[in-house]
Amino acid sequence: MYLWFGVLKLFPGGSPAQDLVERTVSALTFGIVHGDLARLSAAITEIGIALVLLSLRAPRLCAVLLIGHVVLVSTPLVLFAGEMWSGPLQASFEAQYILKNLVTVAAAVVIASSHPRVR
Repeated sequence: MYLWFGVLKLFPGGSPAQDLVERTVSALTFGIVHGDLARLSAAITEIGIALVLLSLRAPRLCAVLLIGHVVLVSTPLVLFAGEMWSGPLQASFEAQYILKNLVTVAAAVVIASSHPRVR
């Protein structure tokens, strides 16, 4: 999942989440990182996490990276609350996508952190 979505973000217009990613990264960096650089930063981060996860070499590091990433990608729920929520417990399509990612990453963290170390 991370590899696929990361690769999509390498190409302008390749990800339906591109606008949200660019606005979120820009908001989190106080406008320092924006546009293509924001998109590419997200792409490289997601691809890196995928490679660590696929390597099975550092499951605890992967769990930390996943937790950090999911915290960052969940920030639009707060930063852009007006767009994410139309009422109590009424999430927009984008918000539902983010919430689904929270559940998916929680499962990945449990798997990564409980996986025996490969030597």
